[in-house]
Amino acid sequence: MDRIEIPADYEDRLAAARRAAARLPAGPAREAAGRALADAPARARYERAADLAERARVLTEELATRAFDGTDPGRVAWVRLDHLGRLRTLALSPTVDRLSARAVADAVAAAWSGAEKTRSEHVLNLERAHPDLLAVRLPDRGGDELRDRIAARAADRFTGTAEPCTAEVDLEGRLTAFAFTAPDATRSAECEALAARATAAVQAAQAEAHDALAALLSRPTA
Repeated sequence: MDRIEIPADYEDRLAAARRAAARLPAGPAREAAGRALADAPARARYERAADLAERARVLTEELATRAFDGTDPGRVAWVRLDHLGRLRTLALSPTVDRLSARAVADAVAAAWSGAEKTRSEHVLNLERAHPDLLAVRLPDRGGDELRDRIAARAADRFTGTAEPCTAEVDLEGRLTAFAFTAPDATRSAECEALAARATAAVQAAQAEAHDALAALLSRPTA
């Protein structure tokens, strides 16, 4: 945020302006000047607002660099998400060729849930650590409307396929289902190749969801 430099004699100038406005002839001009001067922010109020805005900017930038990891109890799958819940990486253990397709798919879903839980907890901890930033948020009818639009389409699902993997996500890109299209898909596959196909399937589904969400948010608010 670019801070505005408030002159050292700001308060003196404001007092002089109020005296000058009081000398104006009664009428719309004096009333308008009075309203404008009444709305002039106090130095302390501006400095506090500027400090809060700077802290919010730093926290937002820091959050955008974070990654959130998750794995399943058996450490078959590892998932890394960015701060928006988009898949960065998905890795599989070399032992997948000894596991059923269903077991590996369940491991991917569990790893994703772990990463999503870590992401959600991090955001919640930020909110708890900075309650003053939340307290000064202004009412946002447009933002509320957008959230209502998203909530109304919570049941929407988007799919992506990269044989032998198929993935399904919701409108916000959260994984809702993952499966293999063949029951023996994991038996003869190399873990790196299979992880690459799984990643492609998830990212294809998230791309579909992203486009749908962008279209939804681009509609004018009331």
